[in-house]
Amino acid sequence: MIELTTSRLTLRDLRDNDFALFWELESHPETYRFESTQPKADSTQNYLAHARADALQTPRLRYRLAVTLRPADEVRGRVTLALLNDSIREWEIGWATHPELWGRGIATEAAHRLIEFAFTKLRAHRVVAFSHAQNLASLRVMEKLSMQQDGHLRETRLWQGSWVDEVVFSLLDREFKK
Repeated sequence: MIELTTSRLTLRDLRDNDFALFWELESHPETYRFESTQPKADSTQNYLAHARADALQTPRLRYRLAVTLRPADEVRGRVTLALLNDSIREWEIGWATHPELWGRGIATEAAHRLIEFAFTKLRAHRVVAFSHAQNLASLRVMEKLSMQQDGHLRETRLWQGSWVDEVVFSLLDREFKK
């Protein structure tokens, strides 16, 4: 089991008893505003089951972590880190916070701590993040993390019945050390 902390947050493995607050995050319409589909309760239960299974893997190839505001231990967001390409030590990061917390730097703080973990404990060379090209809040998080835009992918997401663009950002280990 993993637990990472910052001055305000704890990032920890998801638990069985997290469903109610996790579902509150996942079912909020704003959480999935730039995604193709909104999850249903059963797929959210499956996500939690997969997260618990991931936590038992050795070596661990995916981290699906709850974001909690300290000292409370209530899920207010999530961060993920998954191995994309072992041969180049590339990991993909993702995040979501409850809309009531937007604008408070929670996503940036949580993602920064997870990126630090990737570079210092997992020996990552690259951490990448993908976003709907119109998701300005997510793009701002990437910029605050000092990630650089690697590309603009044309029409790679089906969103609200139309093809839309996606961007990819990355951060290298040597850039993080600066």
